[in-house]
Amino acid sequence: MRMAVKALSLTAAGVLLGSLSGCGSDGDSGTKGASGSGGAAGAALTSKITAPAAFDTAKGWEIKADWLPQGQPLPYAVSPGRDAVGYLDRTAQGYVLNVRDASSGTALSTSTPWKGPQLSEKQSRQPSSELAVPQIALVASGQREYFAVWALGQARKDELHESKEVVSVAFYPVDASGKGVAPAAEGTAEAPDGDFDRPSVFAGPGGLLVTTYGHDSILVAPDGKVTPRGSEEVTLNGEAADPDYLESFPGPSGLVTNGEDGGTGMGGFGAERGWQSTKVAPAGADPLLRYDSVVNGVRTEPNGRIVGAAGNHLIANWTPKGAGAGTGASDGLSAIHDMATGAVQATAACAAAGTEYDADVPNPKSLAEVQPAVSPDGHYLVKGGSVYDLRTGKGSCPDAGDDAKKITLRTVGDDGTAYGLAGDSKAMTPVAVSAKTGSAEPLPEMTSVPDALTKGAGVFVTYAGTDTMRLVVLDLRG
Repeated sequence: MRMAVKALSLTAAGVLLGSLSGCGSDGDSGTKGASGSGGAAGAALTSKITAPAAFDTAKGWEIKADWLPQGQPLPYAVSPGRDAVGYLDRTAQGYVLNVRDASSGTALSTSTPWKGPQLSEKQSRQPSSELAVPQIALVASGQREYFAVWALGQARKDELHESKEVVSVAFYPVDASGKGVAPAAEGTAEAPDGDFDRPSVFAGPGGLLVTTYGHDSILVAPDGKVTPRGSEEVTLNGEAADPDYLESFPGPSGLVTNGEDGGTGMGGFGAERGWQSTKVAPAGADPLLRYDSVVNGVRTEPNGRIVGAAGNHLIANWTPKGAGAGTGASDGLSAIHDMATGAVQATAACAAAGTEYDADVPNPKSLAEVQPAVSPDGHYLVKGGSVYDLRTGKGSCPDAGDDAKKITLRTVGDDGTAYGLAGDSKAMTPVAVSAKTGSAEPLPEMTSVPDALTKGAGVFVTYAGTDTMRLVVLDLRG
């Protein structure tokens, strides 16, 4: 089956539990939304949170998202290299993308209002479980970065056609300046049978990829082009392959995805009509795995499996030499690969947990939904409980060991300090991990760990002891 692909003009949007035109407090003209939006000088810092010692809790700025429905994720993204934070505000005319300098809070740009697709009946009826507000992803394509604002909803040609579920995307250049910035391009992926089946949305250098169970993937590129990526286009290890709807990423020159897992549970991975995992196995792992098939006897299949990605980096698990299929995390091997070439950038003597990319309301207690992250200068990468030095090629697993608490890291700074939580959903301990030594240290119980880092600041998404979600940005201490 193939996904229907159609470039749609974006229709008038609905918002949670009603039409967007009915929103906006005090009958405003569309300039009012998040409290504390501030002007060019930034928004005042009023919230008090306990942060790691590296952050100055008296210096920074914040946004109070009082328009955000309870339980919905706050839509924001950062450009670490540009020290910029982009976040959405809701107005009577549509959603507005605001971009600020992370360190000073100075307003860099404000977009024209964007109206995503109409909310479906399911989104309106179940606001606590269905994603009903747009989200933002950073897409670094070529020499330019974009904030990709995307929304799940429904659209139709006209009143004579049935509505279909869609994911609509608008790409805004991160380096834009001034007010009234229009999208550089827009595109919409349309569900083939009316509704997406368990959709996921993946960001990468090639744009935004929408995948769904049992169908081809749809790529929405930064130039607005919308194209399918199915087995006709993807070739792995010399054979046509269906993209993995759980782990497929739009690379700089084509789709990068897993092959079909087989007797070993691996199946290899690679780039569309490009490099293959059998050619880029890390030291300590064989390119092919042998297994016994009851029907066909001893067979081989490619080793390696993608479990996540961050920017231009893929994270993959490999079965080490001498280990059988189904190797446990403590005996596994993980590697960071360049998405463009497949080249190994770093390895660690442990398997990395897979990341979920479902287009759904994130569960704050689900550690699988914490995305991998790269330090602003590109030196370090964190995935789950592992830290990788992309310059030395060495990785470490501070949560390895039978009695060690599982660690899930959210961010890593240019100094090599990574932040996250240790334990399970019932009892979580804030933790700092050194990427240089691999050592982990617990932080005070009430410490908030940063959700994102830029060159000069830490971004914290928190209620800060209130009933309103806030985006709090704190300066790094000198």
